[in-house]
Amino acid sequence: MTIIRTKDFILRPHELNDAKNIYEYQLDAETQKNCMSTPKSIAEAKKEIREKLQTKKERASFVIVVNQEVVGEIGLHHVIPKHSAMISYWIAAKCRGKGIITKAVKLITDYGFKKFKLVRIQGNVRTFNKSSARVLEKAGYKLEGILKKGSFKNGKYMDNMIWAKVK
Repeated sequence: MTIIRTKDFILRPHELNDAKNIYEYQLDAETQKNCMSTPKSIAEAKKEIREKLQTKKERASFVIVVNQEVVGEIGLHHVIPKHSAMISYWIAAKCRGKGIITKAVKLITDYGFKKFKLVRIQGNVRTFNKSSARVLEKAGYKLEGILKKGSFKNGKYMDNMIWAKVK
């Protein structure tokens, strides 16, 4: 079980009792706007955690803990060992703008390159989400292009910026 500790936060694997915080912090309008899906209940958050715990080989999934409280999630999914993965993350509004998520992205990126022997990690960011694009840029990712109508959510197509870091 991998746990990554910094002076500002801890990244650790999910536990079922994280569901309440994950659900409550994802009620935030900004988080809901930028995530493709968010749990609709604590029970649904627990179900998602169970799924993450069962698919360990295809992902690296962590909660972000600040002052002993789960305030976000970060992980690599769609992992193809020795090739590529997708990165995703979110953090509670009260922790935004403090550099936590940028540091977490750097740590998970390094972790993914080492653990899965990856050569590419990609992040998709909605074109309106300038702060998330800045996080990836600060973490060493490069903008590769824009995927027009790359996502469909709530009856609308959205454009995605494609950011990647290659080794």
